[in-house]
Amino acid sequence: MSRVGGARSAALTFGFVMAGAVMAFGITLSMTHGSGAADAGRLFQLTAIVAIATTACTVGADVGLVRTLPSLAARRRSDQLRTAVRAAAPPPVIVSLLVALTAGVVALVGALEQDTGTAVLILGTALVAGTILNLCFGVLRGLHKVPWFSFLQNVALPSLRWAGVLIVIWLGTSLPALTLAWCLPVIVVLGFALIAAKRAWPDSEIAEEPAAEGFDKKQFWGFSSARGVTAMIETLLEWIDVLLVGVFLGPVAAGVYGVVNRCVRAGTMLDHTARMVTGPGISAAMAVKDFGSTNRIYTVATAVLVAAAWPLYLTLALHGRAVLNLFGEGFESGHTAMAIVSLSMLFVVSAGGVQSILLMAGRSSWQLGNKFSALIVAVTLNLLLIPVWGITGAAVAWSAALLTDAGLALWQITTKLGIRPDLGLILRTGAITGGWTLLVGLITVWFGGGTVTALLVHLALMAPVVGWVLLRLARRSTVRDSA
Repeated sequence: MSRVGGARSAALTFGFVMAGAVMAFGITLSMTHGSGAADAGRLFQLTAIVAIATTACTVGADVGLVRTLPSLAARRRSDQLRTAVRAAAPPPVIVSLLVALTAGVVALVGALEQDTGTAVLILGTALVAGTILNLCFGVLRGLHKVPWFSFLQNVALPSLRWAGVLIVIWLGTSLPALTLAWCLPVIVVLGFALIAAKRAWPDSEIAEEPAAEGFDKKQFWGFSSARGVTAMIETLLEWIDVLLVGVFLGPVAAGVYGVVNRCVRAGTMLDHTARMVTGPGISAAMAVKDFGSTNRIYTVATAVLVAAAWPLYLTLALHGRAVLNLFGEGFESGHTAMAIVSLSMLFVVSAGGVQSILLMAGRSSWQLGNKFSALIVAVTLNLLLIPVWGITGAAVAWSAALLTDAGLALWQITTKLGIRPDLGLILRTGAITGGWTLLVGLITVWFGGGTVTALLVHLALMAPVVGWVLLRLARRSTVRDSA
């Protein structure tokens, strides 16, 4: 891919991800206003379980396709692409069908409340569709159609969900209706993903280099299953606190904490974008032991993350009460939890794309160990702190898990892989965008309190400086790439 094409792909991907973050915020806002904290909390819990189950059922086959399809194409064995997909698809589909069937039996025998049982039946269908959708996304990414993948995941899916939620609220909300509005778009987007994957498929599948190594099913599942375990742990880390808050404190608290979770997660989408955009470059540089290029890519990506994410998290920490008030009455009780996690995320994003470096360096076992350690920290602290401190305890547990994962990964890449970024650029970037956001935030909080007006003034003053810094970083990257 040319530099121009790569830049265009990166820009489109970043734009789609940002649009997805805005729409995710809008969906949560609509749900909380239309259904209240209790129904929203129950839906958050159910969708958390389905997210974990979908990741588990996919068994890492989507990431296996992302790794395998480009490798086959690079070895000029396009005749093996279809073989790889046929090997990847059956296990996830069969496992998801079995899990959905089990959930359906539990719902039909009356083991659950009527509304919850109906919601579980709907979610079972979405589980199967979501698993197949993950495979389609893996194909699209493996065929270098990242903008298509990002559009479907971050624009098409949330926009359809938002429309469905608004229709349900207009007609009369209920847990089954909200669940249907959440799940039906998965089936619709799956249809588009299948079409996109078919169109992206290469016209020719001739073995141009028949002597080259072909598809190895054992190797594929060896990699995919290990990555699948890591992905499941990552998903557990995302949702375990929401589930445990619901268990210990009930659906209303789960609704409040779920909103806090969604707001903080908006910033993590920046990190996911950086992984997709910089991953191939880091992989290519490390393959030829070009540590200079690896350090440069890592440094610029980290500086961009700091420039964009520090202002977001400082805003959530300082104006958390005003942000949460947007979701309706009672949600402002989560502002302390939001501040705790947001301040922790300042350190997490400062580590940059450490996860990409571990994966591209072939250290997936290190990453698995890090995630498992973080999960132990999360579960232990949640069980200890939620009964005592409520959702504030959940926030402390989440923060500790995030810092454990990022801290271990950063230590590994610096001490064991020798990857050391330009701290000067990162610190200067953080000082400008973070310092300005902190100054503006303190002034607007002092004069405006926790009002929405103060939040809007804060955003208006903050945005130009952040935009200017991001533009300078983009120009710096372009100049070095063309050198």
